[in-house]
Amino acid sequence: MEQYFLENRKLGINGICFKDEKALTGIIFNPVDYVIDGMKFINSGKIKNVVVETDEFKEKIMTKKFQKYFDDVNKKILKTTEIQDFQSLFTLINSMDILCELSLSQEDVVYVGKVINVYDDSIDIDFFNTECKLIDNAFVEFEDITTVSIFSDYLDTLSEVMKDDANK
Repeated sequence: MEQYFLENRKLGINGICFKDEKALTGIIFNPVDYVIDGMKFINSGKIKNVVVETDEFKEKIMTKKFQKYFDDVNKKILKTTEIQDFQSLFTLINSMDILCELSLSQEDVVYVGKVINVYDDSIDIDFFNTECKLIDNAFVEFEDITTVSIFSDYLDTLSEVMKDDANK
């Protein structure tokens, strides 16, 4: 287990790394105890420090949980696909037609959206409010992104609600 400390952030982010690239670091997010809550991709340039936790028992349990986590086909795609930067990550997210959560400059603010277009250094994204209503179409440059989350419990639930609403 690692704890990642980022620029302009007081709290660390816990998880186990499965992608370590120059532009981004992919982790299985572990917000508390033995809970897994999706994948988080961190802008590697914003990482100030990484602290490695050395709890042998917790490591054993979490390793088993992470192995099972990648049994899901969509998650396995993200682990095995070559994702080297935000452009390749967002291209894959767009092709999978899944929601993502962006963290930009403020620690306590996140934006939930669906990627519309991917460019060399930015994306167009539709942002939704907490009631799954479209609030804005935005242009976001990769350099402004601190983290990107996918497959969290919250995002998966919002996706289901949006599908249900679309079928009414």
